[in-house]
Amino acid sequence: MIKLMTAVTFFVLMSVGSPIWAAEVSAEIKAKTQLSMVAFMKSRSDADGRFHFVDDKTNKATFGFSANVHPMVVPYGQHIFVCSEVVLENGERITADFLTVNINGTYQVVEVIMNNRDRVEDMMKAK
Repeated sequence: MIKLMTAVTFFVLMSVGSPIWAAEVSAEIKAKTQLSMVAFMKSRSDADGRFHFVDDKTNKATFGFSANVHPMVVPYGQHIFVCSEVVLENGERITADFLTVNINGTYQVVEVIMNNRDRVEDMMKAK
């Protein structure tokens, strides 16, 4: 239920918060940005598939597993956020937001915001 409420809240903010939220992203670019997120996560995962990162709320190094097969893709100026989730070892789900940009024809992750969707929403409002 909490996941559904979070998704609905995020969708509502996307729809009314700022015109940039409503911008369309082509299916091709969605696929490319999602693949860049997957490659990024894989490059920072150990042999057991644990993705290692710093939790923005606790400022502690931790790990988790990809939890969202269909991440949301949201334009942000010349960048694109791929908004997903990670499941921690204790089963808790946290947000995982990957900022991507097209560099020489290939989308690359340039920033990761873990467990801090408020920061992403604030960035979108300020845009």
